[in-house]
Amino acid sequence: MIPIRLHIAESNFVVREGLKSVFGAEGNIDLVGITAKSDQLKSELMDSSPQVLLINYGSEGFHESDVVQAMRLIPGLKVIGMTHDCEVTIIRKLLESGLNGHLMSDCDQGEIIDSVISAAKGEKFFCGKVLDQLNDDFGDATKHGCDPVVISERELEILQLVAQGLTTKQIGEKIHISFHTVMTHRKNMMAKLGINNTAGLIIYAVRENLISPNRFLFSQNTTS
Repeated sequence: MIPIRLHIAESNFVVREGLKSVFGAEGNIDLVGITAKSDQLKSELMDSSPQVLLINYGSEGFHESDVVQAMRLIPGLKVIGMTHDCEVTIIRKLLESGLNGHLMSDCDQGEIIDSVISAAKGEKFFCGKVLDQLNDDFGDATKHGCDPVVISERELEILQLVAQGLTTKQIGEKIHISFHTVMTHRKNMMAKLGINNTAGLIIYAVRENLISPNRFLFSQNTTS
């Protein structure tokens, strides 16, 4: 197995050393670059040509704009954001720009490693703390008082396939229905649940234990 090429962007020396230690023990992850300042990121990313970038855009010297610029710089680059505080508005904005995952700076070693492996596969990974905040952020949109919300077996099947990372076209091919029929089911679910986007739909699935509560996994193409 070819090791995953990882680049780290982190301004704090202690955190950088900690991350070096974490990934140094991973035989399937090759740490190809470390950047300490925003103005060095572009050139050092070009030199290291990583598959995955782990960037603490909340650390001194970096900004969320560095995340977007990195994704534009290297086509296909998978980016995992990391911050000390969970700013849901910023995370949602970065998610719309193509962010592959998000960690908190106090995440444990297992979550950090899993995030890189998941990103390299093209999956989305959000640590439990971030997922909880995203869940709360969508909470008001999914409250329906005492009225039951009924999701059909077909809708449930489609929801689970969306969460697995399949595009609308792939779902249609897998369960032998048309693209437009899949879209209709998705829109119906969103209307029933009071949700207006795919992220909110999957957050609902997590909350109802329809998919894993610890990982937020879906393809960048779920809206296609």
